[in-house]
Amino acid sequence: MEFVVDLLRQTLRAPGAAADRIVALKLPRDWLWTALVLMGVLNGIVYSLFALSGPGPDPEASAIIPPLLQQPAVFSIFLVGALAITVMTLTWVGQAMGGKARTSDMLALIGWLQVLRLIVQLALLVLMLALPLAGVILVVVASVWGLVLLVVFVDRAHGFENAFKAAGVIILGFIGMLVGLSTVMATLVVGGA
Repeated sequence: MEFVVDLLRQTLRAPGAAADRIVALKLPRDWLWTALVLMGVLNGIVYSLFALSGPGPDPEASAIIPPLLQQPAVFSIFLVGALAITVMTLTWVGQAMGGKARTSDMLALIGWLQVLRLIVQLALLVLMLALPLAGVILVVVASVWGLVLLVVFVDRAHGFENAFKAAGVIILGFIGMLVGLSTVMATLVVGGA
């Protein structure tokens, strides 16, 4: 537990060093895939807790989510698929742009970002019930810092030493993820019809 708290502090204060530390662990790929699936399931549980606690801060945003994805189990499966596609696209696009990250490097870093996301979501769940305005502020701060962490992590994993190149990988990876998820959703809709 002490290692996790120390890594959390380092991620907030020196994200580049934290990324290097995470990659240096060289955790087995099977463990990393399992952790990613676990994070998807845990985020699905937190999602269902948000749904049970009433409408979120923006009911219109909730209305945009397709009814199928409003079911926690389906949401968890969708999230795990989105995370897997994200890992693969960030790895492949980065390598195509001269990066050196391996799939296991991206798995470890995206998995750690999901741990952080889960912590923020749990804090948000409590804040939204007690202090809604503080919850909104937490969402904004966590969103901005999450993007910064993602850029730093992708940059360190691929060894670019160029935040703009890392941001380009993320943008192209995001487009690739959208294409992949659209294909999966189209298959589910056609298969369910």
